[in-house]
Amino acid sequence: MMDRFILRAQLRAVLPEGVVLHASSVAENDAASIFLAMSGGGKSTIMSRLAVEHFGAIADDSAVISQGTDGLVRCLPCGSMKQNMGTEKIDGAVLKEIYFVEKGSPGFRYRISAEYAFYRAVKLSSIMAYGNILPEEQKQAIAFLKKLFKLFPAFIIRYGLQEDPGIFLQ
Repeated sequence: MMDRFILRAQLRAVLPEGVVLHASSVAENDAASIFLAMSGGGKSTIMSRLAVEHFGAIADDSAVISQGTDGLVRCLPCGSMKQNMGTEKIDGAVLKEIYFVEKGSPGFRYRISAEYAFYRAVKLSSIMAYGNILPEEQKQAIAFLKKLFKLFPAFIIRYGLQEDPGIFLQ
């Protein structure tokens, strides 16, 4: 995991119209999906399995989610992602959907409400470096997180290691 100083700097750079999430992300046709889970919950596994197929890897462990001046919300890689993946060609993509990852069988995809998605994200402590920023910055981060779940569909996705997680993203 990256140094808290770097995460805090990245978070402050995108506030109030963005957050850095404890998430992995892939893109297909410039549409990004992000995956939230606790440490060891399958974020990196699902990202790497999907990246083997026709998805492009964007982020592993921490993803920058930010609304640009054009109004589009994008998922962007943290600086360390390019080093970890050994490539210089990792771009961001426009956010399409948000997933909470669970390991297990049988596999499924279930849409959840914006309110429940927000609750789960807060319960998972999904905002990186949240405890290392000022209270006013924390309010901004929470406000953006609420906005995020109102703008984009959120799902719970469960898949077993023998299953292709890509079938649940359809």
